[in-house]
Amino acid sequence: MSSGRKRKVVVKCDVALAKLKLLHITKTAGTALESLGQQLGVKWGRRWTQLHAQRGKLHPPHAGRLRSEWWHVPPRLFLENPYRNYVTFAVVRCPYARAISEFRCRWKGFCAPARGDAQKERRAHAKALELNQWLRQKLSKAARPPYQNCHFIPQHLYIFDTEGNRCVQEENVLRFEHLAEDLKAFGKRHGCDFPQIPRANESEMPKFTVDDLEDETRALIESEFSDDFSLLGFQKLGTKDDP
Repeated sequence: MSSGRKRKVVVKCDVALAKLKLLHITKTAGTALESLGQQLGVKWGRRWTQLHAQRGKLHPPHAGRLRSEWWHVPPRLFLENPYRNYVTFAVVRCPYARAISEFRCRWKGFCAPARGDAQKERRAHAKALELNQWLRQKLSKAARPPYQNCHFIPQHLYIFDTEGNRCVQEENVLRFEHLAEDLKAFGKRHGCDFPQIPRANESEMPKFTVDDLEDETRALIESEFSDDFSLLGFQKLGTKDDP
């Protein structure tokens, strides 16, 4: 019979782990990685309270305009980069899948945060039509500067600075699509045998795929996140009528 106690995770890590910092791009397993960091005894993302001191200290035109969780802000937007003395890593995700995940987000997604029964009902029974309408409305403004929050900010803005130099070295850019394997290799390079990534922020909404995206929505994702496709190595699918 279980004692009800949580099993303690014992992890062997190198001291270099303390120099690692996560750039938490929305909808890329960041919350799960923050929890993993807590297991490892390091503070990543929202748990790194040192970022509080930099909140609101942003380059124009985002100063006073970008009101977002401080752990989601790309380094290039801060007046003084809080990550400059650390080794940064980040997870990137296919722009189509990331956009769909934004729709399903419990905090900033469709009818979110759902506090009333009517909103919860709409989320639980959302249709592909609503997915496409919501994405087209959001992508027409949320993915372009000046940004008002960090959901839908293009991913390459976290990886490169304004001069095109890397904020995150190529070997430290992990892929959501094969995160377990990438994280294992990443940990090995830094002397750490990472445990399994905990699950976090699972949505109660129906699941959608790229096939649920209409041609207009696909084209908008490809346009708004064009640099994410080209700089991060993701392939554009084109329209459904393409040969």
